[in-house]
Amino acid sequence: MIFVSVAFGTSQKTDRLYSGEFRISKSEHPAAYTSAGLSYDTKFDLRKVLELAFNDDYFSVPPHAPQGQIPKLGTLHPSLVRIAATAFAATGK
Repeated sequence: MIFVSVAFGTSQKTDRLYSGEFRISKSEHPAAYTSAGLSYDTKFDLRKVLELAFNDDYFSVPPHAPQGQIPKLGTLHPSLVRIAATAFAATGK
């Protein structure tokens, strides 16, 4: 069975970042925003990560399948890897 790590994300209060968080915003990182497939500026909290089985209980293909038959919204753009790694390091995990 395949498991994936899923971080909590919110489009609320994205102007305030705390330790362990990083933001993907349309104005700051337009290529990363597009690559992530987001609809709003979003911050992710790497202190709140769950391991979920990659199956239909948690992931299914959305209606009309805009990304194809794999339930994938988007990916982390290479330009944000260091930023995300710094946020993860701040979690102490």
